[in-house]
Amino acid sequence: MGRTGRATLDQVLEDARFEMELSQQALRAGDREAAWNRMFSALSRLSASPPSTASDALLVSASLELSNLGFIMGKGFTDLTMLLQDAFEAARRPGDKRSQALIKLHLGRLYYLGERRQDATALFSEGKEEVEELGDEDILTRSAEFIGLHYFTRGLFIEALGYFERALQSFETFRSKTLVNPSAPIWLGYCAAYMGEYHRAIGILDYYRRFSMEKGDKSLATTIRTVLGIVLLLAQKKQEAFYHLSGALPEAIRTKNALALYFSRGGLAYHHFLEGRLTEAREFWGQTLTEGATAGLIRQYASPLVLEMLYAFDKWGLPPLPQMNFQTEVRRSLQEPNIHLRGVALRLRAAYRSSRGEDRAEILTDLEASEEYLTRAGTPVQLAKTRIEMVRLLLGKGDYEAARQLAQKARMALSGYGEGFFPDDLRHLLKVGNETLPGADSSDELLPRFMNIVQELIPTADLDRLLSRTVEVTNRYFGAERGGVFWFGRGKGSRDPVLKAAYNLTLGDVASEDFQPNLGLIRKAYQENTPRVEGLGRSSDWAYREKAILCLPFEIEGRVRGVVYHDNSYLDGCFDLLTREQLAQMARYLSTYLGRIHEHCMRIEQRVAERAQQIEADYSHELLWQSSAMEEILSQADQVAASESTVLVLGETGVGKELLARRIHRMSPRRDNALIIVDLSAIPENLVESELFGHEKGAFTGADRKKMGRLELAHGGTLFIDEVGEIPNSIQVKLLRVLQEKTLVRIGDTRSVRSDFRLIAATNRDLSEEIAVGRFRKDLYYRLNVVPITVPPLRERTDDVVLLARHYVNRYSVRYNRPEVTLAPGDEARLQEYDWPGNVRELQNVIERAVLLAEGKMLALDLPSSKQPSVGDPFADLPTLDEIQRRYIRYVLANTNGRISGEKGAAKVLGVKRSSLYSRMAKLGLR
Repeated sequence: MGRTGRATLDQVLEDARFEMELSQQALRAGDREAAWNRMFSALSRLSASPPSTASDALLVSASLELSNLGFIMGKGFTDLTMLLQDAFEAARRPGDKRSQALIKLHLGRLYYLGERRQDATALFSEGKEEVEELGDEDILTRSAEFIGLHYFTRGLFIEALGYFERALQSFETFRSKTLVNPSAPIWLGYCAAYMGEYHRAIGILDYYRRFSMEKGDKSLATTIRTVLGIVLLLAQKKQEAFYHLSGALPEAIRTKNALALYFSRGGLAYHHFLEGRLTEAREFWGQTLTEGATAGLIRQYASPLVLEMLYAFDKWGLPPLPQMNFQTEVRRSLQEPNIHLRGVALRLRAAYRSSRGEDRAEILTDLEASEEYLTRAGTPVQLAKTRIEMVRLLLGKGDYEAARQLAQKARMALSGYGEGFFPDDLRHLLKVGNETLPGADSSDELLPRFMNIVQELIPTADLDRLLSRTVEVTNRYFGAERGGVFWFGRGKGSRDPVLKAAYNLTLGDVASEDFQPNLGLIRKAYQENTPRVEGLGRSSDWAYREKAILCLPFEIEGRVRGVVYHDNSYLDGCFDLLTREQLAQMARYLSTYLGRIHEHCMRIEQRVAERAQQIEADYSHELLWQSSAMEEILSQADQVAASESTVLVLGETGVGKELLARRIHRMSPRRDNALIIVDLSAIPENLVESELFGHEKGAFTGADRKKMGRLELAHGGTLFIDEVGEIPNSIQVKLLRVLQEKTLVRIGDTRSVRSDFRLIAATNRDLSEEIAVGRFRKDLYYRLNVVPITVPPLRERTDDVVLLARHYVNRYSVRYNRPEVTLAPGDEARLQEYDWPGNVRELQNVIERAVLLAEGKMLALDLPSSKQPSVGDPFADLPTLDEIQRRYIRYVLANTNGRISGEKGAAKVLGVKRSSLYSRMAKLGLR
């Protein structure tokens, strides 16, 4: 699409933003078609307009979103390719490397679907390298699906699997944002199927089909359903596959989902092929190719069934399709990077040559190369098929013993769903005498394998995480499609188990009426503390169609606490190999292992908590500095600490006045006695006298017992009064008398009590101004101001900012168990540039929030805006709600001359309590 100047840029931007807003509204309403149309209209306008910073940024972000929406809806692949190419240029102009990398990956997916395999491979490689160089968690998550597809298109399924699993986690995490990694379940399902883990593929695809339906993404659910049908064909479950493929076809036509239509019609072609109806298979596949090419899906396939089908067409003499034939597809597969299809193509070429009586050495060379490629790809079923062809070749040479050994090797790779792939005419090779050689899952091996897989559980103090890992590894072991841990927390008779962990199982599944018989079996296994294997008949709805159910109760701390549940819908008798005694042994072993891990983790958790408390205590009393300004202040404080003189600590809110007081106390002769802290800003005005002086029982309403005041508690030690300027006038004279006479009288008493303490006071006010307006006694001020020490604000000691920030990162990473988070150089620069009106306290709050919200190693650093409002409009800079409060409180304080309490104080004007205002000011970083 070229750019023209037919409309002014402002008009284009305004129209495009309006269309994008309407598109977002449609997305929120679940109307994907309207969202597509609006978003496509906006991008068409932007793509045709002259470039600018604003239009380029919108073009880039909207193109990436439309790309994912297009995959969800299965449409627009040709248009998307052109739009993303324009978006790449828009990202390149300002040097936006992040967007360039993502666009390359999105284009790679489109090129892969459009028969530009080599271009796709190049873009995937470049995008992967650039993403990994950027390295932040967000872009790694957003690109996981595409990097997985990079390996998938090369037939490297083991490498691809980890990336698809990560993409799937984001698919789950951002449940409200259905445009995140939408194809992850599809590619992961294909991966698992090719690796022979059909139960896993079926479980994942069936789960995310239902999940997409619940989210209103019917078009995506249709696409996933077609892939489920294809996977069932790979597993030779033809009846079940036909149910899904034939059901998805009209859905795809109705929603104009070209991708689902391609998959469903192609899948039905495979179904005809497997049923032996080659003419119908050829017609369906030809129609699939024609319709797909119109939608930009050109010769798109990853399944070996396509090559096997084309081989059968050729073998039985059917006319070759004009778009695709066996010989050309074999040559193309051998030239492309997909080692999975390359291995299948070599096997089929060997079969073709064998049928024509060609040289056996060349046939063996093809089969050996096929075996090597399929071994690297990690595809056991296709590898077994290649070895079966090698068996036939060995039998033709008369090498019976080598053929028997290789046949056994091929059979060992096939179990469960793969059992049907071993040809009947070669089963005689599996017998020794009258006994058939055991398969991969012989009964004697089941218990040791179970013990090994349970030992994979990673100890954790988080019980929910432990149970999640338990159901995941046991689901894999039992070859189940889905599973869960049902927890019983209210005694032996409980009838309401809680789903504590799940694998391809949702709360909606458990709450459905179809699942109630399953819950009955779970309760029975729990109440009897006995493992159960049951078979259930199909229900009318194929969403709930369990053929086999396994319930394994387990104990923790000597009590039956839950049941590990698994089910399977497509494979009859999948748990039948397990004997009653083996199940009982498994249940005992699982209980023992979980109990030991749980006990061990509780001890670890207790030690960690104790260590965290100790570190927290150490951190909370620590004063850190490296600036010369603080060095001078601390030298003065250390010098005066040895005396008995009263110290007045001055400074803005949040500079660390209390920490300085603690330091003075620790270095004083009174260090072995108590440091009593009084924060007057946190005490309601009518309770200040009682807190300071104490009271006798019945001295006033609510005084139901005698209470010692803070002045009395500080006897022999140090008293620190924070915000001393907040002392009400009526109490100032009483405090002055205590300081002079070292005695006090509790409220409601006539006897004096002696209290010898050293006083340290602190304030953020200018007490000389308070004296001038009559709010503070001059004689009390002189009594306090013996040794004044002023702590400088953080903005005057920028050398300390990074040191303190690192300190708080360490502190909160321990508290919130986030040991991986660190400050990046860019974060340090931003921290030093900020003004810090709330001083160290504000820095502490900012770092705590950043650690809490961090993703991976990246801190979520969110500094308040430093923008200043214009004179005419206080909201012109779009301040946050916190910033609006901050400005208004400053305005009120200016009008009350800094007075907080009293009839004319800021608290009265704002209609809040004095302590509430102080709390709000501290949170906002106000002094």
